[in-house]
Amino acid sequence: MKLDEAFLDQLQSLDADPEKKFAGTPVAKKLALLLRPAFVARPKKTLVWGDFSNIEARVLPWLANSPGAEAKLDIFRAVDKDPTVPDVYMRTGADLSNEDRERMWVAYKDKQHADHKRAGTVRQAYGKVTELSLGFGGALGALLAMAAAYGVFFDTATAKKLVVDWREKNQWAVDFWGKHGRNASYGIWGAVNSAIENPNTVYEAGRVAYVYDPDYLSGTLCCALPDGCILTYPSIKWEWREITDKKTGELVDRYQLTFIKGYGRVAAWYGKFAENITQAVAARVLKRTMKRLDRDWHPINATTRRRYSEWMPMVMHTHDESVTEPFESEAKPVAEALRGIMTRNDEWDAGLPLAAEITTNWYYSKAIEGK
Repeated sequence: MKLDEAFLDQLQSLDADPEKKFAGTPVAKKLALLLRPAFVARPKKTLVWGDFSNIEARVLPWLANSPGAEAKLDIFRAVDKDPTVPDVYMRTGADLSNEDRERMWVAYKDKQHADHKRAGTVRQAYGKVTELSLGFGGALGALLAMAAAYGVFFDTATAKKLVVDWREKNQWAVDFWGKHGRNASYGIWGAVNSAIENPNTVYEAGRVAYVYDPDYLSGTLCCALPDGCILTYPSIKWEWREITDKKTGELVDRYQLTFIKGYGRVAAWYGKFAENITQAVAARVLKRTMKRLDRDWHPINATTRRRYSEWMPMVMHTHDESVTEPFESEAKPVAEALRGIMTRNDEWDAGLPLAAEITTNWYYSKAIEGK
């Protein structure tokens, strides 16, 4: 067996550029491409894996549970129903770059189109980079860092405008963060600070709730997720800290909310809380998939069934991907079953639109551009 020509083309198209930072260079991408194919299926078997599509970008607005957030989710529902319409990255990119989204989408899907390269920039640089870097309260620094990782370099003025424009078009996210200082009266930040100031009282923010227990681990903030899972922030408190100013490099005093993590204290802010709950829910969705693959039964006919773990045993997972190893002859039905397992909601996450891209191959691979 040989590696796919498409994979080899991707590999050969990446020429090393030593002048760029390693994290976003073709060198790093080559290494990533070469690592995955090291995992191969056993004789007579194949790998079938599912990758949750835009899982964090879907979970955040679902947790916000507001009309504006619901409009964001409707974009994902439209794409899930009809994959030919512009996806969320193209919609965001076209809006922020003042391009026609339909024309850019056609150009992006057609490699021979005269504007294909431009469309790729619109989707990746103006769309994907902004969505991934700004969703958890990130600002100029986060945007520039994410852009560099994707090999995109904005000037400061352009980057600042993108931050402002993205937030204006996603006011639901700003409201959910509660980004209005320590005394915020709404959103995550408002709920967190209200809980700390009023122990043993529950404060809700979207679909999560916070409560502060002053007697547990020197004062612990607890966050209840929709499925009942609890996140904890032990020994949380406001305190003066001497930190290094990122702009000047000088030591300055800052009044910060901090909690114990590992062997030290780390600062907490609305963006960290938003990221924590989003990634936690995404992790719960992945773990649910793993549990279903391990314990659930697949009906073969009206009277016979078998465990998914026997039919399509899961051999590993990577980030938001679940990888199974069925027999080659079972690849197609396994792929269909895996999609259903990954995207089926439970009562606790009703309304969360889930989608999964299913891939079948004898070795583990992934396209460079991703989703």
